[in-house]
Amino acid sequence: MRYSILLLLFLTIISCTNDDDTSKFTTTTATASDDINNGIYGNGDNNGNDSNNSSNGCAGDYPEWLTSPYVLPYPVGKTYQVALSHCSGSYHSPGQPDQYAIDFRMNIGTLITAAREGTVVYVQESGTDYMFPNNIVVVKHGDGTYAQYMHLTKNGALVTPDSFVAKGDSIGYSGATGLAGYPHLHFVVTQDSWPYPYTSIPYNFKNTASNPRSLNSGRSYTAEPY
Repeated sequence: MRYSILLLLFLTIISCTNDDDTSKFTTTTATASDDINNGIYGNGDNNGNDSNNSSNGCAGDYPEWLTSPYVLPYPVGKTYQVALSHCSGSYHSPGQPDQYAIDFRMNIGTLITAAREGTVVYVQESGTDYMFPNNIVVVKHGDGTYAQYMHLTKNGALVTPDSFVAKGDSIGYSGATGLAGYPHLHFVVTQDSWPYPYTSIPYNFKNTASNPRSLNSGRSYTAEPY
């Protein structure tokens, strides 16, 4: 009997130790020279929370990341964390218009830059943070695709329709307008048209850590020179 009690106490201690292990929630910063995968998110909700220890599960034809036409949508030297990525749940689930969208956690007022050169075709900046409408800048690329930069703060656009932006040019300031439960940049590339419901397509970024199937949820990525 005494040995049974001691065994029960031992198992209880082991169980409590495992429950208190928070190391699995530690995130990493990803650069081209530091490619340690430590994502902590999977299926998500509208607050950018995931639970699967995975990045994205999307099928599709991704470009070669080293020669991708896209760079991270923020200035060189800056680092931000990915909340939801491709096919990582919630509105980013497979089959949804935003299955290939990425949410970057950013404080309101963070500078956003063009991920690819093109012509600005639409700007909305009248919305107030945590309210509608959703503030957005849409840039059309030479191949007929569109980059959409969403949830900008009120009067946060730095471009106007019909203006040309080069890769890395300032686009605007991030916010939390529209369907945003927390401040972030919602970035998506769409094919043929941009109004919702659109068709999003696969993409990756050439100026950060290896991401052949795009960025991993839960990781922080540094924008490097290109």
